[in-house]
Amino acid sequence: MAVDIYLTSFFRKEFTAKTINFIHERTDPGLFQIHVYDNGSDKETRDFLYRLLEEKKIISLVLDSRNTGCLYNKLVFHAMTESNHPYYVVSDNDVYPPKLNPCWLIRMVQIMEKYPEIGMLTPQLPPQSLQMPYSHNDDVIFCKAVGNTLKLVRRSAFPVSTVKQEIGRYGDDGYISELMQKNGIKSAFCRDVYCYHSGQCEDWGYKKEDIEKDPRKVNGYGKFFEYSLSNNETYEPESKWKIQIL
Repeated sequence: MAVDIYLTSFFRKEFTAKTINFIHERTDPGLFQIHVYDNGSDKETRDFLYRLLEEKKIISLVLDSRNTGCLYNKLVFHAMTESNHPYYVVSDNDVYPPKLNPCWLIRMVQIMEKYPEIGMLTPQLPPQSLQMPYSHNDDVIFCKAVGNTLKLVRRSAFPVSTVKQEIGRYGDDGYISELMQKNGIKSAFCRDVYCYHSGQCEDWGYKKEDIEKDPRKVNGYGKFFEYSLSNNETYEPESKWKIQIL
């Protein structure tokens, strides 16, 4: 049974291209299928995405004329996932999966099978403090919130009945994680599986005129985070950037 991987697109087609290529190269064939939801990008980006659909690199494409924000698509992705699929992946178009054997998705599904109390699981990436970690075991770090960084979602745990659907809302990471926690469901990130957020770069990879279309960035989104890797394929950071386990 293929795992649905949902990517949100907002301009930056170069990042989208590399993300999708890496998913195909670094995930076992037959294990996944990719969907893209585009949030009001320009015609050049839309034409590029349609070519990906024609080339069968993705299996579905939603072209929205609006920038719907971060929260809105989460319920859309949930509804697009068949009821008999236990997991699906939600990610941004600038997050690269690692090259591992067995592949990253197999490893993460194995962790979810081992820990049924986890509702959302991501690979690890600095700065880990943003996710507010509070405890750990041999496989994961439990935390208060996880982002859209190759996030594996347990479909049965998603709080679909309590999420307030709203266009233009951000802050979905903490909001959905908190709703899950109220139901006794935990969020976590992997101890030994990493990913790479390529959008941590000058102007977040956007053209100047495109930044103005994102209300978070035009009002000051903060400086991007820089760190160094010890492996450019697994994305394992140098030791000083790893989370310190007590």
